[in-house]
Amino acid sequence: MEAAIEAGAEFRPNFLVESCLWDDDRLVGIRGRNGRQKTNSAEKAHITIGADGKNSFLARAVSAPSYEETPPLTCWYFSYWSGVPTEGFEMYVRENRAIFSFSTNDGPFAIFIGWPIHEFNSVRADIEGQFMQVVDKVPDFAERVRSGRREERFYGTADLPNFLRRPYGPGWALVGDAGCHKDPFQGLGICSAFRDADFLAFAVHEGLTGRARLNEALMTYERRRNDATMAEYRENIAWARFSPMPSEILQLRQAVRGNQHDTKQFIMALEGVIPREEFFKTENLERIHSKYEAAVAAGR
Repeated sequence: MEAAIEAGAEFRPNFLVESCLWDDDRLVGIRGRNGRQKTNSAEKAHITIGADGKNSFLARAVSAPSYEETPPLTCWYFSYWSGVPTEGFEMYVRENRAIFSFSTNDGPFAIFIGWPIHEFNSVRADIEGQFMQVVDKVPDFAERVRSGRREERFYGTADLPNFLRRPYGPGWALVGDAGCHKDPFQGLGICSAFRDADFLAFAVHEGLTGRARLNEALMTYERRRNDATMAEYRENIAWARFSPMPSEILQLRQAVRGNQHDTKQFIMALEGVIPREEFFKTENLERIHSKYEAAVAAGR
């Protein structure tokens, strides 16, 4: 937000969008009000971009079609602790349960736990009990968590559909969860949102400067987004079903452990930041496994 303001954007906190402005079938702006001052205003634009989440007002207003849809597969609860010794980002999968934990920017230790969606009602009936049962499945982790103190209530949701939406139309575009929502199992949302925002910014620039027709540039944006996200989107659905991890991926994860450069490249490939084929080409995988085998042989 600060960077956008520095670049010349106008930021209006507490602004509530109430309706869209149309010229025939083309979206030409929005009408809304300041949520605190109750002042109404209308704004027109060449393109209106919705980055307003999976339940996007803009997506509903323009009837953006969805595809590659999979209904919710998991439910999640999370909270924050103080006084927990941390070991960086941690991830554990135990008996159809998933744990993610990490220190937040201002200190509290966050713990997220996921269950299969059909268990949502039983989890909700005893959130703390069910939550700590899962924590106890990892004894070392549980010992550290129990040495700390929970500082907030539990937050949770089962409203986690998986879909891609057509992210553009006459006068509008969608980005982030508004255009593609994934189960949080692999934590892909924010990385995908930044990547797709970059794709969309390039497309809008091409269209508004006349380097390409805006509609064609936005069509390219959808293609680039889908090329970058489809493989991870489908893999994430398999993870959210608690499907067994393919043996080759397990072996690769083991091979890159402790190897910061290749770990980073692995994650970047999974996130679509670099081309997947660049990382997963045979000669690169052979190099990684050879390096790992040499380290094992040397006792490192």
